[in-house]
Amino acid sequence: MNDFSRTPDILSRVSALSSAAWAYTSLAAAFELGIVRALGAPASAEEIGHWLDLDPELVADLLGVLEAVGAVERSGSTYAATADFEPFRDGSLSRVMRAGVRSDQLQTAETFRRARAGTLAPGWEHLDPDVLLAQGETAGLFRLAAEHILPSLDGLRERLSLPGARFLDVGAGVGVLSSEVCLVYPEISADCLEPNAAAREIGRRRCHEAGLDERVEFIGREVEQLDVVDEYDLALIPQPFLPPEAFARGIERVLRALRPGGWLLVLALDLPAAEPLATASRRVRARLWGGGAIAEPELLAGLRGAGFTCAHAHPPVGDYRMFAAQRAPAAARAEGSNGLGPETATARA
Repeated sequence: MNDFSRTPDILSRVSALSSAAWAYTSLAAAFELGIVRALGAPASAEEIGHWLDLDPELVADLLGVLEAVGAVERSGSTYAATADFEPFRDGSLSRVMRAGVRSDQLQTAETFRRARAGTLAPGWEHLDPDVLLAQGETAGLFRLAAEHILPSLDGLRERLSLPGARFLDVGAGVGVLSSEVCLVYPEISADCLEPNAAAREIGRRRCHEAGLDERVEFIGREVEQLDVVDEYDLALIPQPFLPPEAFARGIERVLRALRPGGWLLVLALDLPAAEPLATASRRVRARLWGGGAIAEPELLAGLRGAGFTCAHAHPPVGDYRMFAAQRAPAAARAEGSNGLGPETATARA
């Protein structure tokens, strides 16, 4: 006999997932329809509906979702963005959030379509410009990393402020991340390794429009094919997009490509032990992107095993976590010559 004792519990969990999915879609719709931007001043659903030529009852329902997630507060019949949400309503942070929401919507729809067709498999193979642009624009969060993480890395801010500073952007997509670095550090130039021809074309066009043609170059090459030495001061690798073997070989190639004392940043999906559903869903996302998810201890061990020093993790930002590791400065390398590390060399002396 079948045991239905757990059925109501499972149904309630699935119902909660359904509610979350529709709430996220409602947030996406509010961004796409211009409702979020219209909240620059308190307004009623009727007023916003009139401005945007939308059904006011639909506007009210979408605003209800924004209110439930703490993005909007209501006073009588008027709505306004909360102080916490205001930075994400308009401007650069708004573009990043909207891009992230749009990217999720487009990618999950494509995942379902491929699953129905029986063609779902790991690997980033998107050619749709909307997907490429949306995913690329999420890299705008790197400006926050540039402002907060990079200055904390020994000697890096000074390096990036000098003429001739160089940045290696692995799996660069449409080049948003390189553009952000160039905006923060006027002396830097960037090489964007991106095997996807469609993404490269979009990236070149974006950089041309931003006046960065002379500072950002797109290269159709995998990181495992990188063969330069002592070339860059900073590199970044988005781990979830690289198969494990490519990531392992890639960080070894990047170590050689960095100048002594240069830094590598690895962007990975955060896997919070206290949130099993978030961790499980992020593992699926990373698998579909091609690289799978790597937990913090394993990732740090891989960086140290490849020869990096000072490997450490930074606190998560949203779904992501940044890891940093350094190529040993020249003095330390000289001290540890003939295969000896600094500690061994000192002891043997």
